[in-house]
Formats: sequence, structure tokens, C-alpha cells
Amino acid sequence: MTFQNAHALWQATVQRTSVGDSELLLVEPGHPERSRMYLKLLPDAVGRMPQGGPFLDSAALRDVAGWVCAGAPEPSTSSGDGGLPDNPPPTLDSLAPSSVPEGVGEVVLTVNGSGFVASSQVSVNGTAVATTYDGPQRLSARVAASLTAQPRSHLVQVTTPSPGGGVSASLTFTVTASGAALPLVSLLSPCGTVAGTGPFTVTVRGTGFKEGASLTFNGSTVATTFISASELRASIASTLVASAPAGNVATVTVTNPAPGRETSAPVTFGVASKVSTLAADVQPIFTASCATSGCHASTSTPANLTAGSSYGALVNIPTSSKGCGMRLRVQACGPLRGQSFLIDKILATNVSPACSGGPMPKGSPLSATQKQAIIDWVAQGAPQ
Repeated sequence: MTFQNAHALWQATVQRTSVGDSELLLVEPGHPERSRMYLKLLPDAVGRMPQGGPFLDSAALRDVAGWVCAGAPEPSTSSGDGGLPDNPPPTLDSLAPSSVPEGVGEVVLTVNGSGFVASSQVSVNGTAVATTYDGPQRLSARVAASLTAQPRSHLVQVTTPSPGGGVSASLTFTVTASGAALPLVSLLSPCGTVAGTGPFTVTVRGTGFKEGASLTFNGSTVATTFISASELRASIASTLVASAPAGNVATVTVTNPAPGRETSAPVTFGVASKVSTLAADVQPIFTASCATSGCHASTSTPANLTAGSSYGALVNIPTSSKGCGMRLRVQACGPLRGQSFLIDKILATNVSPACSGGPMPKGSPLSATQKQAIIDWVAQGAPQ
């Protein structure tokens, strides 16, 4: 059996009878437990493969089983560049830090988003800066001391070359005047809602709030009550959540009064397009597409998504996937790919992979309606 790429492997194994055991197929779609290729990879296999090692670890074995149980789909590539897949378009979610005081010197800026590749390049005000690839959702960029010498706002973008690729939208990196302490938003309560609901009050907790501070909700300044240096309350009109914004998130910032008018880094507030519950809308998707034999159907698999177990396996649980940082599997009110690992996996494509690789469910992507149901559930707080 000879193969030099994924497609050749697929052709040589899927629905092909095993020479070593004629009662088994090398790969029987949907059944890793009856696929000789998978069985030969297991620790207790006689003549375990790859011959002589190094052997696949448990995470890699789960990936193989997941591909088989998803139907062993044929790999796809783009034909637009000699069969090489196109680079994904880059997107930006956040910068860390998003602001620094003047005179701080050179800054290493963490750029968070999705669709990054090794050749992605960070630019500040249109000029490329030294960039380090930390994974498909994180880059590091060196901002020179000359750019932080004086108070100013700088535009940060990511450019990925062709094939595919493109230029991201920009985020603002702010250099503040000396002695100006920025307000910091650490918690919103509630952290999300459903589009079309009536007016509500959001409590904002953090540090550095001054009397007279105002809150901006998705670009609109709203009535704000100062409670203390660590708490504000703001009234959100129903017109501001009449429909779900792009990405199902609204941005929230706090601005202190003049003369400083210091503004916090933006945080997100989830806005679901409609009510979506775990029991009625999300669990049936998990049951049909994820909690299947060999996949997410037991405590021995990462994230048991069977009924009664999925909530505890997802919400506020850190992902164990390599390359995904400190991300949660589901961050309540965090429907962006850079916030919730579950959202990243269901929105991933072959040309825009998740932080840990390809999309889920393997080989059988969810419909747009199914994806939106999960996004809406997360955006409104992932209620149990």
C-alpha cells in the first residue's frame, strides 16, 4: 500500500479489503472499531503500526477515529494553485495590550484572531513590523519604541499573501499620555441577550471608573450611572439590540470624563439572533452529529456530548487542545471563534482551520442553521 498524500491514503484505504484480514476493510466509514488500519494503530495491536514507531499518541488516535466515524470523507484541496489549498483570510479579534503609556519603549503586541498562517504579517499604520507566528489564531508583533514615544492611536492590521489570504479589518492600539490610568472593564452582568428583547440594565464591573464616566454600547453612548470606581450601571435601549450585530457580539467601552477622557479597551457583549436552548435546539445537534460511537459519546473521549453530560463538559471548561492557549470550550456570551473553542471548531473550514486543526464534525459539517443555533446558545450565555 503506497501513498504520498492524504488523497492517495484515502484512495488506498477507504472501502478497501484488508490483505491481512479479508473479513475487515482497511477503513470502514463510520466504524473505527471495524477498520483494520485504525486497529493496527492501537497500543495492544500485534505488529503495531507505524512499524518500529514513533506511535500515535491518544490525541492522534482520537483524530483518526473521529475521521472514520464521521464517514471517512474524501480530502479536498483547491485547484486554483496547483492543488495547494488557499490561505484563509485573516480576521482580528483583540490586541494585548490594547494600550500602553507613552515612553514605555518597545512593546511585544499579541494579536489574536483567526486564519493566520506562517507568512501572515502584522502592520502598524500600514507599515510591516517584525512578526512571529504563534499559531493559526495568534501572532506576536514588535512595536518599536518610536511608535510609543508620544500619545497617539495606531491602526493594526494583518495581511496574508496569496493564494487566498487578504487584509484584515483594523484594530486600534493606543498610546496614552503619561499618568493617564485607563479604566478596565472586567465583567458585564448580564453578559448577553437575545435580539428583539426589551430594554435592560447592564452592570459593569472593573477598575479606574470616574464619576461622570459614560458607557458606549456598539458605538452608541448610553445613559450611565456611576456607582463606584469599580461599578457602573447603564441602560440599554431596545433599539440597540433590535437585531443581532455581525458575529453576534456588541462592543462595550467605558470613557472617563474630561479632561482625560481615558477609554477602556473594548469588551464584547453577546447578542443572539433568537432564543436557543441546550435541550431543545443544541443537544439534538450534538446527539445526531457528535455523540456517536468512537467520537464524543463517553467519558473516555474529550468532551462527552451525550445528553446530560454536554453542559458540564463544555461550559467554562478549558480546552486541552494544543495550540489553543487558555481558551474555554464554551465561554458564556463568547460566540467568536477566538473566544469559544466549540465555535472555532464548528466554523472552521479546510482553508480556515481551527486552532487545533480541522473542522468538526469531521467530514460532515453542520448546516448554517445548526451552526447558528449553537452560536445563539453561546451568545445569550450558554444557559443550562
